[in-house]
Parts: sequence; C-alpha cells; structure tokens
Amino acid sequence: MRQLLKASISFGLIGCLVLSPIEFAPATNLTVQAKSASTTVTAERVTTEYTKVYASRSRKAKVILPLTFGTTIYQNATSGSWTKITYKGRTGWVPSATLMPSLISTEYLVDRTTDLYATWSTKGKRVTTVRSWNHVVKTGEYGKWSSVRVGGKTGWLPTSYLRAPYSNNRINRTVYGSHTYGVDTQAEYDAVYKRVKAEFDAKYNSPEFGFSAHIQRVLNGERGTDDRNDPNFRRPDNADLLMAEQALEPYFDGSMSLKTYEKMYRTNNMYTYLYNKYEAKPVAGDKNLKSAYDVLFRGKADCDSSEQLKSLVYDLAGIDNVIIGDGVTHAALLFSVDEGWMGSSYKAYDKKDVDYTNTNNIYISYTQTGHKIAY
Repeated sequence: MRQLLKASISFGLIGCLVLSPIEFAPATNLTVQAKSASTTVTAERVTTEYTKVYASRSRKAKVILPLTFGTTIYQNATSGSWTKITYKGRTGWVPSATLMPSLISTEYLVDRTTDLYATWSTKGKRVTTVRSWNHVVKTGEYGKWSSVRVGGKTGWLPTSYLRAPYSNNRINRTVYGSHTYGVDTQAEYDAVYKRVKAEFDAKYNSPEFGFSAHIQRVLNGERGTDDRNDPNFRRPDNADLLMAEQALEPYFDGSMSLKTYEKMYRTNNMYTYLYNKYEAKPVAGDKNLKSAYDVLFRGKADCDSSEQLKSLVYDLAGIDNVIIGDGVTHAALLFSVDEGWMGSSYKAYDKKDVDYTNTNNIYISYTQTGHKIAY
C-alpha cells in the first residue's frame, strides 16, 4: 500500500505547496542492513559513540585500536551485525550499530538524466546513462567535470548536474545521533538546537498546546451535526465540533491510543507555534532551502526545511523520525510511536509499507541511529 501524503487539520501540519500525489524516485540503499548476508561496499561512515576496532567479528577478539565519537572511517564490507572498516590504513571490525552515514557526503543526486563519459568531454565514449535523481558517488573532479561511480561503473559528467543530499560540512556534535536538521555548520546546529530547546522547555507542557475545548467536548461524547435540517446545524460552534471529531479520527478508528494521539497533538502544536513565531514565509522553488536554520533564522521555508524543524521538535518530545522525499520537490516526515512507524495518514506501517518506503524513496535524514526505518 502506498502511503499518500495529505494535510491534517488535527495536527496543523505545514506541508509542501504542491499537494498532488508524489511519485518518489528510486534510491540506492545507503545504510547497512543488519540482517543481510555479507556484502562488499566502500563508503564513508561516522562513529556514533565510543567503540573499538576488533581483529574479527567478536568483542572477545583482539582490539586493534579505539575510536572516539565522530570518527570518520571507511566501510569495506558487512557481515551480520558487524562492519569491516579501514581507519588510517588499519583494517578491522566494529559493531554496525555504532556507525551512521557520513555527514561529509560523497553521495550526490544527479538532477537530470544524463550520459556518463569515459573522459571529461561529451566527445568521450559513453559509459552508461544515469536517470534523474539517482544516487552517484563522486570520486574526483577536473575543471567543470566530476568523476562519479554508479552501478559499478565510473564515468564523467558536468559538476553542475550534481546536487548534494546531505551537508558537505562536518557537524562534530549532535544530540540526537544522525539528526543534523539539514544545517551546514556546527554553529548553525548549535543555534537551532539552543533556540528550539529553550522554547520547548518553556512551553511544551503548557495548557495552550493541549487539547482544545472542542476536542475535549467530543471526547466527552458531544457531537456536531452535518444535517442541514437539524436546528443545531447553525449553532456557531457546530463546525468546530465537526472538525474536532474529524481531527480525532486516528483515535476513534484505533490507529493511535489516546496517549499517543495527545502526545502527537501537543508536539505538532509546539511545532506550529515555532513556525509561526519566527515568521517563516513559504517559498517555492528555492533549492537552497533545506534546514531548520532557514526557518528559524532566515524566515524562509519549504517542505524540506520545515520538516527539518519538525524533526527537532519530535526529537525533543522523544519521537524518533526520518525525512523522505524525491530529493528535489518534496519532503515528508515519518515518525515512530508505540503503534509503529507512521506517516501523515497516521496508520501504522506494515512490512509491505516499510519495504515500499525503503525501496522507493530517497532518505533526506535517517533514524537517530543513522538507519532506514524497519518493521
């Protein structure tokens, strides 16, 4: 089942300006799947905690060297829950759970369908064709051309065709694992976290973000009417009661417990408050907008940057989340609650939904531990 993106009056979500269904582009799986068989790949990774490099796939094996938080290493292969890595010319094994995708990324998106050439010229031999919005790994540059690897083949294309899906500046310190909220520098990260954390601590548990009076009335059994012949139809608050009943649908249909629903309601009210307080203006078509810093300090937002702000609010509320999209025109946040992973439809994903999501979407951010969602 494909999860279509839709607005929700219950949580006041602010989405992209384009509300038509989105067909997401296929993406390369950039993360280590712990249950997979042994695979071989070379990719940059960063440690998420203090760990040790072992001579073999066991914590009882000889320790080759320790690695501190934030160390960049190269992944060579995976086997079960272990990853073979290289660091400063030394090779060994570390638990896969201690790694996440590098925040200095050599992984790029190609923003159009193009040929790869054997040299830095369109007169060179054609190596292969890369479809738009597929991932490539950049391996070098010459003038206005970049050497990239995709599908086991290496070739050249114009550098202007590449778009970086992740920050190209090192973030040395994060609070919630792999989540950087789209920012480019540690200074931006610190500014975003400080501002949102202060607001969250001051206001999150305040009554203004709790259930509205009409939500409470519906929970107490009161209902509106859509029967135009009913005298109550023209009551001033009838429309509000109908909207409150609709907003409570995830609770009434059993998709969420009341505890989960109330937490989501409060958290999204907190997010909407921040978005409005800092007067972010929706901007369409600006590819540079991608971070919570854009919303909070530049006063500009699109679906990517606003979802990054939402990601931090969710983290502070104890709700793990990821952001997926097509890498260009749309982004949407998925979140993990007691009932499972959910999107804007507020229905728990089954295994088929999770598999579809992981196969057909680009991950703009991963879970807090740097992985795709799992069932």
